[in-house]
Amino acid sequence: MISNLSSYLADKIFLSKDANEDERELYVYGLFMFLSHFIYLVLVCIFGFILKCVAESIIFYFAFYQIRRFAGGYHAKTELRCEICSLMLMFLSIITIKLSCYYNLQVLFYCSLIAAITIFIIAPLDTPEKPLTEKELQYFRKKSRVILMLIFFVVVTTYFLNLYLLFAPCCMSLILESSLLIAGKIKKHR
Repeated sequence: MISNLSSYLADKIFLSKDANEDERELYVYGLFMFLSHFIYLVLVCIFGFILKCVAESIIFYFAFYQIRRFAGGYHAKTELRCEICSLMLMFLSIITIKLSCYYNLQVLFYCSLIAAITIFIIAPLDTPEKPLTEKELQYFRKKSRVILMLIFFVVVTTYFLNLYLLFAPCCMSLILESSLLIAGKIKKHR
């Protein structure tokens, strides 16, 4: 869906009739990345508005996006499956963030600790369709670990300062990413 929209927009807005295929692919890819992140951000805001936790939803999205782009994880076979799974997982994560104020925050803290350890061990996870070279693995490992440490530092700090607005979204970003890494690892070895 988003790839079709990206292709359509690239042809209508940016490209002339004499553009070469490489140039076209670059525009389509750039538009795809922009549109997918923009659409997911809008949907996360809508989910947050419905559940009355817009700020937490936005914080969750940005924390999750930062760790996801370097750590990798599960990838669906088709774009439609990816979009449906992404929407469901983000909605469930925002529901969990909203409901987390009703239970002991230590549970969320320890779950995010386990998630952080999992991410540290597994990330980055490449795919059989796009394996990473050794140099790329080192680069993505370093980046994912730096981002992981920053997010986990926020988790620890906000836990002790009782800053729920940052605590729960950052915890959920780690929990979701570790779940996707585990699912991706299982898929890769099947």
